[in-house]
Amino acid sequence: MRRIYIGACIALLLAAFIVGYVGTAKTAYDCADVTTLIAGEKTGNVCSAAAFTAGASSTVNGYVKADAAVTLGAGSKVSGDVTAGAAFTSGDSSVVNGSVSAKADYTSGANSIVKGNVTVVGDITLGAGSKIMGSVHSGSGVITYGSGATVGSVK
Repeated sequence: MRRIYIGACIALLLAAFIVGYVGTAKTAYDCADVTTLIAGEKTGNVCSAAAFTAGASSTVNGYVKADAAVTLGAGSKVSGDVTAGAAFTSGDSSVVNGSVSAKADYTSGANSIVKGNVTVVGDITLGAGSKIMGSVHSGSGVITYGSGATVGSVK
């Protein structure tokens, strides 16, 4: 009886390690350390240990977290939030379906859209016709609107 009990304990312990290992292995692929996304390419979540640049018409299906600046090329799309350790810059007609935070300035190209909030330490400069659906907060207090640019609210 004791052997059965010990065998069951060992089997349970092995199962716990296997489940733990599989769970850990899965999270390792949830976020890629990418610095450049080639124009027209697609990727999942990005966690860059440096700056991150997405080429024109590229797509990030998830969020972007970069230790330095984030630059999105014209027509780029991000389905989640963007967090930049320095400045954030987007090209014409880029779309971020989440919020943007940056530890420096925010600059958007013409007709770009952020569907969430924008919170930055520095200045905010909005290109002509660009839209921020949520609130904006500029740590410097400087917000420059291009012709026809709109924001949900200013905090």
